[in-house]
Amino acid sequence: MLIGNMFQRVGLGTATLVLAGTTFGGAAHATDSASTSAAAKAATCEGWRLITMPGGAVKYNECHRTYKGKRQSSVTLYVADHAYNSSPRARVIIGAWEATYSHYNPGGADTQWSEKYQTGWHNGSDAKVTLSIVRYP
Repeated sequence: MLIGNMFQRVGLGTATLVLAGTTFGGAAHATDSASTSAAAKAATCEGWRLITMPGGAVKYNECHRTYKGKRQSSVTLYVADHAYNSSPRARVIIGAWEATYSHYNPGGADTQWSEKYQTGWHNGSDAKVTLSIVRYP
């Protein structure tokens, strides 16, 4: 008899990487969109980072800018599912804003990356990106 949830949370030792507001080696520079005009300084983007766990991965980069005197951050990311019946979930926290992105490949163990997810700009000097895996029985 099956009691409880239909899926089990796996990977309680969540992989976490917190990036401070400093620029790491290999930083790229991007220009700000015309819609934000002169109120925003050009964004500075860091290189791509990778967090992996058995069953999934998240590849992301973080950008920073100053807009109307406030420090803002933005994250672009891809989530990969590379285990049968697993659902990797990438959680992004920027200041008081947060969101969770997931990608589920029910077909098998071959790695498939999600489409590109973009958080947009949010007030906060850095972003925290974590990865957890949910497994389905």
